[in-house]
Amino acid sequence: PPPPSEAPERLLAVPRKCYVCKVEYRKLHFFYDAMCVECGDFNYAKRTQRAPLDGKVALITGARVKIGYQASLMLLRSGARVIATTRFPQDAAERYAREPDFADWSHRLHIHGLDLRHAPSVELFARHIEQTHHRLDILINNAAQTVRRPPGFYAHLLDGELRPLDQLPARARPLLAGHRACIAAVQPALGDAGTGGTAMATWRSSDPALGIHSSAALSLLPYAMEQEGDTQALFPQGRLDADLQQVDLRGMNSWRMKLAEVSTAEMLEVHLVNAVAPFILCGKLKPLMTRGRTTPGHIVNVSAMEGSFSRGTKTDRHPHTNMAKAALNMMTLTSAPDYAKDNLFMNAVDTGWVTDEDPALYAERKQQDLDFQPPLDIVDGAARVVDPVISAENSGQYVWGNFFKDYRHTAW
Repeated sequence: PPPPSEAPERLLAVPRKCYVCKVEYRKLHFFYDAMCVECGDFNYAKRTQRAPLDGKVALITGARVKIGYQASLMLLRSGARVIATTRFPQDAAERYAREPDFADWSHRLHIHGLDLRHAPSVELFARHIEQTHHRLDILINNAAQTVRRPPGFYAHLLDGELRPLDQLPARARPLLAGHRACIAAVQPALGDAGTGGTAMATWRSSDPALGIHSSAALSLLPYAMEQEGDTQALFPQGRLDADLQQVDLRGMNSWRMKLAEVSTAEMLEVHLVNAVAPFILCGKLKPLMTRGRTTPGHIVNVSAMEGSFSRGTKTDRHPHTNMAKAALNMMTLTSAPDYAKDNLFMNAVDTGWVTDEDPALYAERKQQDLDFQPPLDIVDGAARVVDPVISAENSGQYVWGNFFKDYRHTAW
């Protein structure tokens, strides 16, 4: 967009309510069409906010695409060393390697494969990080599952994940050195299981590192009750969205489902990713985060307003997601005072409305008929995620036990 000073003034014929402050406005912001000028200016400035994080180490989950990817870049560009997890580490490495300023921070980025649905792997991963790193200053539990995607959604990624490392672009390979070292370190835990790949056909409870060495392959395992239909029609090959993710053309997903319609397996998955994995990481990484700590550390649990008990606009849809986010909020509210005693400041953050989770048909209809699109983008969401860290490091004011929405404290 043009700089604010050069943007022409545009007035609405009919006033709108600001997405953030709810006050009516007629003058359009030069970048946001759902905010008043004052809120728009504040939010726009946050998109490029930085802090001096040189020497600090951050771990962020779900950092391959969208909000997690952008949040990781913000930390890297502020000088932090970043440990980024994803189910698809080789795809992630190639994405980061395409950034124009990659050479400026590539030596500070370490990408690890990890499936957060496999709790034993999360414990092993945390143990490995605790044993191989001398410090951890920032933990961002960003990864979230809102809608389960069936195997067809991820199928196009598997070949890339199974490629030998030497087939990746040379500049991307060093990003995976830590992941390779982690796989080697957990080999004693694998016994005869070896590494998964395409031959791995079942979820083996005897393999505690399955979610580390076969994080991509696990995403290709269908549920027994899952009816994928025509995979090519629902997940057409080569059709990617703006985030370079597979287009999902299913007519129904769990975002529109009521309690009796959600499968038990999906309910459990959502809790594993959104609440159980953050619980494990917060607990098992605390010794590393408190080791020799002389400056404040940060834990950010990425939540959503669906997990709020005080919000008066609840629908009867996606109860499993609401439950999982409420559990994450309660963990934050309960444990933040305890962690603050050790100079670790834990907060929860709502990313804001960035993604329309409705099935593609519904989302497209809203866009065509109502000119609807979410009021924020992935950079806005990422800026909200890192703000408890960035703002505290810039101001020297550290808070804990808060639930932040649009950069401000909100009710649980």
